[in-house]
Amino acid sequence: NSVLPSSWLFACSGSNDPQLIVESMQVGAREYLAKPVSARTLSLAFGRYLEAKDRLKKESKKRGKIYSITAAKGGSGATSVAVNLATTLAEAKEAKVALLDLNSPVGDAASYLDLKSQFTFSDALASTSRLDPMLLESFMTVGHGVAVLPGPKQLKPNENTPLAASLAKLLRVTAQAYTHTFIDMPSSLDSDLMRVMAENSEDVLLVLTPELPALWRTYRLMVHLNNLGYRERIKLILNRDNSRDEINELEIRKSLNYPIYWRLPNNYGSAIAAINKGKPLAAVNHSGLSGSYRKLTQLLIGIDVTKRRRGFAKLFS
Repeated sequence: NSVLPSSWLFACSGSNDPQLIVESMQVGAREYLAKPVSARTLSLAFGRYLEAKDRLKKESKKRGKIYSITAAKGGSGATSVAVNLATTLAEAKEAKVALLDLNSPVGDAASYLDLKSQFTFSDALASTSRLDPMLLESFMTVGHGVAVLPGPKQLKPNENTPLAASLAKLLRVTAQAYTHTFIDMPSSLDSDLMRVMAENSEDVLLVLTPELPALWRTYRLMVHLNNLGYRERIKLILNRDNSRDEINELEIRKSLNYPIYWRLPNNYGSAIAAINKGKPLAAVNHSGLSGSYRKLTQLLIGIDVTKRRRGFAKLFS
């Protein structure tokens, strides 16, 4: 593959061992075909190759947008925000959406959608020397219209490339393959990795809840991003907002010296119910929180994803 990077390697074996499949993909296989290989199976594999090659040509000149979502304090809801933004936008026909989970050693994004994936972020990161949109898509698991890459077992580069360079390459390829990518990003990344994430993101969404520890940690994270030169990309998302909160929006703005971009209402019961069912919030109920996610997605992305009520003529047609 290093000599012929545009080639597509087919691996055939009589074994369906998951570890063997993973190792085959890591060393360059684009398709893993279990023996005996029928003519139909081979024909479909070639068809996927031609379709992917044609799509790659069309998309090579386009660059999708990346949005990183993080929280300075654990439990603030960054994963919920990332998952629900991605699944809400996926309803738009013009959007091809990806969701990447950088949390290590255990990320929750896939479990929020009840997805069991064969590959993780680690597999894609280890393959960056030969990574292209077609290979990246083979690592993804699709659910609710979103291509998901679960959290890495261990965030480490391949043997020959520094971690920051590997991450930057992966983000560039992701932007080629998808129109919009949401990344569940840990706030504990070191400065080099945080710089790569911020540099490749349209916006960095900082999720906080109206409580003092979250406020203090968010301030420190904002200082860190400011020192890296990316303060202007920050968008504050106030989660679990309630008019009865002791710390209100005005106090938060004064403390952080920064405006709040969006307020998500406090509906913890609906959020937990969606997580427990492994479904997006919008698929479980039509609460005010679900509607708020739609409005936030439209404001952030610029694509209309608000659901319209059916008119009387439609009801009787």
